[in-house]
Amino acid sequence: MAVVIGSGGLKCAAALGVLKVLRREGIGIDMAIGCSGGSFFATAIALGADDPDEMAERFARGWSGTFGRIGWRTMAQVLFPRMFGAGHRFSLLDDSKVNLAIEAFTQQLTFADTRIPLHLAATDYVSGEKVVLSSGKLADAIRASIAIPLVLSPWPVDSRLLFDGGASNPIPVDIATREGCDIVIAIGFEDTVDGEVRSAMQLAQRAISITVNHFIRSQYALYSLTHHAEVIPILPVFERRVGLRDLDALPYVMALGERAAEAEVPYLRRLLAAGVTAMDAVAGERP
Repeated sequence: MAVVIGSGGLKCAAALGVLKVLRREGIGIDMAIGCSGGSFFATAIALGADDPDEMAERFARGWSGTFGRIGWRTMAQVLFPRMFGAGHRFSLLDDSKVNLAIEAFTQQLTFADTRIPLHLAATDYVSGEKVVLSSGKLADAIRASIAIPLVLSPWPVDSRLLFDGGASNPIPVDIATREGCDIVIAIGFEDTVDGEVRSAMQLAQRAISITVNHFIRSQYALYSLTHHAEVIPILPVFERRVGLRDLDALPYVMALGERAAEAEVPYLRRLLAAGVTAMDAVAGERP
């Protein structure tokens, strides 16, 4: 059974709530797959994180203040673009703290050091192709997968310049099915679309959110129809926005993930009890 954690920024911490339910129910995980913000939590699971609450505390300590520092080079690029350039290296944030936080978490570990197989999704900056990272340094893979256009610059991995996996594969269930997983718990996150539009930026954000939400729903539908694996979607419902710096919202985010996972436990248990060879027989029983 694989756990797939899609893109969603800090909302991806809901995966820790899902992990809490699986641990409580004695349900094991055989593979972890992450994308964008989900890459951090997928890596934690693959490395053997047994205590979701401790992992949340560690995450909060390590990432506090990480996304709040504007780089001096950015200001120079805005003011003097011809002199300082504004190509793929453009980044609103000084990513030095981000890189240090990732390195402190991964501690020079590689994919070969994980307890279960781990795959992280990224996007090729030049071609736009989907990229699956399954070897090399974990720090490089995570940094590449979370590289948010305009916010964090793309990251080089094996001679390729990579950025946010959410740009090409926001809920990478296809990686799990390609690897032969029969049951896939797919944790996805839709953007909140509410409130009045008071600026051009908010208008653009709403258009992007609506587009991404429809893309995620269509991906779920496609995987359910075209793949032999049983895909169990877990979509926590957020009643308020959770930004990258809202670390105080971690308990709330985890609780939503826990609640969404608990609703799927009965069906998941039926699947596990029936065995993968009889999955088609029980698939129709899902309410």
